[in-house]
Amino acid sequence: MTDDVPLSYGQLYSWREIETYPAAWRQEANIPATWDLRGIPVERVEQALRLLVERHEPLRTSYHVHDGVPAQRRHERIDLPITRTEKVITDYQEPERMTGELAATPIPMTGGLCWRGELVTMYGEPMFLSLAFSHLILDIWSTLELERQFFALAADPAAELPPTVSPRELMCGQVEAAWAGRDRPAERHWGKFVGTELPTALPTLPSGGTAERVQVTLHSRELTDLADKAAAAQGVTAPAVLLSLIAAGLARHLRTERVVLNLMASNRFAPELRQTVGTLNQLVPVLLDTDPRTTLADHVRAAHWAAVKAYRYASYDTDKVTGMAAERLGDSAAAASHDCWFNHLYPCWFNYLDLGGDAADAEPGPASLQWAPRARQYGQPFDTRITVHNRQTQLQLRADPRVLDAEALIDVLRTVVHGMVLTSANKDVTLGALPALPHDDLPDTLFPHDVPAPPLLAA
Repeated sequence: MTDDVPLSYGQLYSWREIETYPAAWRQEANIPATWDLRGIPVERVEQALRLLVERHEPLRTSYHVHDGVPAQRRHERIDLPITRTEKVITDYQEPERMTGELAATPIPMTGGLCWRGELVTMYGEPMFLSLAFSHLILDIWSTLELERQFFALAADPAAELPPTVSPRELMCGQVEAAWAGRDRPAERHWGKFVGTELPTALPTLPSGGTAERVQVTLHSRELTDLADKAAAAQGVTAPAVLLSLIAAGLARHLRTERVVLNLMASNRFAPELRQTVGTLNQLVPVLLDTDPRTTLADHVRAAHWAAVKAYRYASYDTDKVTGMAAERLGDSAAAASHDCWFNHLYPCWFNYLDLGGDAADAEPGPASLQWAPRARQYGQPFDTRITVHNRQTQLQLRADPRVLDAEALIDVLRTVVHGMVLTSANKDVTLGALPALPHDDLPDTLFPHDVPAPPLLAA
């Protein structure tokens, strides 16, 4: 007899996203992790893993579909999905290589556990643990928290760990009448965008569809400090500064004075959810005005407060929102083109992730630009992914070249960096003047003087 129950909002969002991935790209749902086990006895490693699995229900959860509806199934006991490999390690890059190979194989969405691992020993002693978790059960923050808790348990099996809320508990709360007080404001927020301000005119893909994408990443240590300085100058956060300038650059190339970006929210704002291990992330739309007459300082502050307000509505029933979209846009050209409401609703992503770390480990020196030889060929026509780790910023832009080509992506990156310089110095300039300002005087620690050529796209 099974014990299947509906998905929580975060689980349902992840399910709806991953089911749109083309079969050849399903491995993109995997989150890789490598844990350094040197110095930890194998018995402690195995014990800590068992304790983690007992503590965190997502590690004992499988997904199943009944009449087209996904459901979660909790297992009281499982066999750890971890193989053990004895190997002589001579290359310090071997752990990351093996983790990459593990994560390169898609994890099925249904029927089994949504994670796997490989424990590597040398002469019988643990060296490292390669892991791959499906986004169906964990988000990136959760993988970091799992790692922290693993090492705490490896050091002391009786270690006191923070309280957590299981996906089933979340789901039970979300279907109760009391939760309607959160659902209604979120649905009203979405109602402002669906069929009105949401830019469905951008070329979005059907479920499983593919198209060429171009992707570039700016790497800079100094950019992290500059973002903090700009944020302090305006009394906002570093993500808000970056959000506002991405919006300004995107709007200019779309020739519009308003742009909608979808913000990735961790949905851990409530105190009881801050240490929750699971998949809680959801995107929420925010409308940003980019009137060229607006001063840069006013634009940054307005973007900050618009984002703060939007985050309040970031936990919602994805299927209800797509149902609202289908009802309002049912006869439109956008709806007729294909049936992937997930891509229609989230055409422009913005995701900021601070992974912490030690500033001493950051790489000093000049900034660099890196083009992806083959960008992910599915999903949204524009997305921004910003990762800060060890005080090093990686600012990645990916776009449909029909929306932003390679030259436009470089222009947006330059605009972001130059805008941060001006914002941090409280320069009195307008958004309209920003693209006309010279970029050549940017120091090479913020933006490279020589821009590499982008890869050729398939004809």
